[in-house]
Amino acid sequence: MNNYDLLLKFIYSMFIGVFGSILIVMFFTGVMSMGTIEKLLPFIIGFNAALTGFNLMTRTKDSLKYKWLWSLLSGIILVVGVTLILNIAFYYLSGDYIVFMTDFFILAVTGGVFSWLGAILAIKYYNLDTVK
Repeated sequence: MNNYDLLLKFIYSMFIGVFGSILIVMFFTGVMSMGTIEKLLPFIIGFNAALTGFNLMTRTKDSLKYKWLWSLLSGIILVVGVTLILNIAFYYLSGDYIVFMTDFFILAVTGGVFSWLGAILAIKYYNLDTVK
């Protein structure tokens, strides 16, 4: 697998994670207050980061050399993308930001750890699957 294919698979995994997080937050915006959404944001990020790490390892299989680093990086990039999009959208709609700098660092750690855990789950699953 060449580098261009790896880049496309990485971007696709990131797009799915960011889009999923934004979709869940926008759905919750219709049924919950902004304070409740702020409290649920680490759970939403953690869930989608785990799915991103799992999806990344599923798509690339054994093509990545440092899987733990790529999975950690994908979780952090997911948080950056979600934070940018949500802050722009909420500032445009309500005049206030939803994620501040301290929240961003907590979300970045959450995204990195859960993406790494999702990648470990994918690696363990496919190692067990190849034994059959």
